[in-house]
Amino acid sequence: MVDINKFIQESNAIEGVHSEAAVDTTLNAWSYLQEQDELTHTTVKKAHEYILENRQPGIAGKYRDVMVRVGSDRPPKPEVVEQKMAELLEWMPADTVEAIQWHVIFEQIHPFQDGNGRIGRLLYLWHCVEVLDTSPVVWRASDRQGYYSLFQSEIDLEQKKEDD
Repeated sequence: MVDINKFIQESNAIEGVHSEAAVDTTLNAWSYLQEQDELTHTTVKKAHEYILENRQPGIAGKYRDVMVRVGSDRPPKPEVVEQKMAELLEWMPADTVEAIQWHVIFEQIHPFQDGNGRIGRLLYLWHCVEVLDTSPVVWRASDRQGYYSLFQSEIDLEQKKEDD
């Protein structure tokens, strides 16, 4: 099985976050997620709050209300974030490939003002470990380009939900 500490350290490193305090808050979020039977708006927001509560308390646990840019990409307008997340939360990945696709869609929605990568990878970990009982891919900061190239994928969420 995966070493959770190592997964979190690598996940944080992708974002250039290296402090032990950041690892600790992400471990707190992981402990919270492990207690959950399903992902809901509330659980996703609460896990995000754990991750950012000490770094950015003003936006921790709240879907964004501003437009953001992710590199050259523009995620959906803040007015549709809640609906897009509701649609995503209706879909439970059936295997590790779908767990990665779920993660990609989450990152494309980019529901939070900051911390999307860290919470997104933690939700991916939850799908793998808690739901699918499998080891996740551990993305590394040394392959940041390969990881970010995933988000250029086009995944039809409606088709995925129909296939289930």
